[in-house]
This record gives sequence, C-alpha cells and structure tokens, in this order.
Amino acid sequence: MANSETKLCAIIGHPVKHSMSPAMHNAMYESLGLNYCYLAFDVLPENLGNAIESMRSLGIRGYSVTVPHKINAMKHVDWIEPLAEKIGAINTIVNDSGVLKGYNTDFFGAIEALKEKTGLKGKKVLMIGAGGAARAIAFGLSSEGSALTISNRTGEKAAELAKEVSAECLAFSRIQSELKNFDVLVNATSVGMNPDSNNSVISIENANGLVLFDIVYNPIETRLLKEAKANACSTINGVKMLVFQGAKQFELFTGKAPSIKLMEEIVLKRLARK
Repeated sequence: MANSETKLCAIIGHPVKHSMSPAMHNAMYESLGLNYCYLAFDVLPENLGNAIESMRSLGIRGYSVTVPHKINAMKHVDWIEPLAEKIGAINTIVNDSGVLKGYNTDFFGAIEALKEKTGLKGKKVLMIGAGGAARAIAFGLSSEGSALTISNRTGEKAAELAKEVSAECLAFSRIQSELKNFDVLVNATSVGMNPDSNNSVISIENANGLVLFDIVYNPIETRLLKEAKANACSTINGVKMLVFQGAKQFELFTGKAPSIKLMEEIVLKRLARK
C-alpha cells in the first residue's frame, strides 16, 4: 500500500501505454519488500522540461526515459555519465537529493545479453543500424574490444557512427556476401517489430555458427530469429536487452540488485498475452 514514505519512479515517453517497465519494476519492489511504486507518464515533447523538473519538487526518485525523449532529456539534467555523453542519449534519470543525474543503460542491456551467449573481445561483430539504440550498442561493443563493422541502409549514417567508435563500415548491399566472415550479427533496427512481424532486415543464409542478436522484443521470436535458428545459428531475442537494461535502472533507483529471472518471466508472460 502506497503511503507518504513511498518512493516514486516512472517511465516517461510518448506513447507509453504498451511499456513493460511498470510490470517489471513493481514486481521486483513487491518481491524485495521495497516501499516503491513505478508508474507510466505519457509526456508530450513540449512538456518534457516541466516533467523532469517536477522530479525535484515532487521528490520523484527516478525516471526511465523512452522515445522520443532520450536525446532532449540531456538538456534538463545536472550531470551525465561520460559514456552517455558520448552516446548522445540518456534513458535513465536519478534524483540524488535534488541533483538530477543522467545515465544510459541501453548499452549495458545489449552487452549483458550478448555475454550470455558469447565473449566479445576480439570477436568480429556486424551491426545493422545507426539510430539511437545502435549508437548505444556500438559504444558498448567498442568498449568491450570487439572488431565492429557497421552497416545501414543509409550509408552516410553508418559511416558517421563508425568514425565515432573507430569501427569499419560495410555497404548494406554487401551484407549477404560478407556475413560468413563475422562471428556475431546484431540487428539494432526496429525492422520486424509488431505489427510488421513478417518483415526482416536481411535474409539469413549460409550462416552456420553465427550468434544473432535481434533487439526487437515484440514478437519474442522475429522472422530474423526464426531464419537464424533454421540455419543453425545461436540466437538472442530482444527481451534479454530489455530486461538487463531495466535491471540496471532498478539498481540505480533502489541500490538493490533485482532478480533477472523474475523480471524476464514478467515480460515473457505479458508478451504471451498480446
């Protein structure tokens, strides 16, 4: 039961009605006996500054920040962790006694999801995408010592990001012919997400032994992942990244380590209902 001592956290974005975060965080608060409550606030872009400033006046402990606010939220906090500065986006704000601190846990979520299946140091990784999520993953892979190559339908964006993280660049048209030369493939785009689940960013052929990570989590198994499994690839779905980044946020908000297993179970149950 919420009371005057309850600490409030929330996700802010537009829209947020389909967010998995409230279910994940509230289940963990209950499991650990923490007097916290996690809500979802639909915040229009023009109201972002006021929403973040209200953390001070209302004593809100933390925000998870989702689209379309991850970049603009940086303007409204007092401090940003160095890696989030490089990435150019934050997805987490912590109210530390009135000082608003910005973090990016997306890269952590992706890296931890990959590490469950493979080492990353020295591995040849091909990442498709150059948007916000791709930026976070690229900096994460670079920090792990991966030999990263970036490809994107818009070649200029891939080249710009590759330059920032000292990676190679590959023309999108050459992915199929070059795929056999990589250890890991990351789809860091939204291609294949419901309701367009029949789409796939590429076709997987002759990729035996490849580790394939698709950041899309709805559907749980995308067309890309199904093709990868049919070609004897090791696969990682987007639920893993969602859970690991959420777990890191939970730790930043509460100082407690959550159960990854419980958080994943909550997400999978909710996705199964859709």
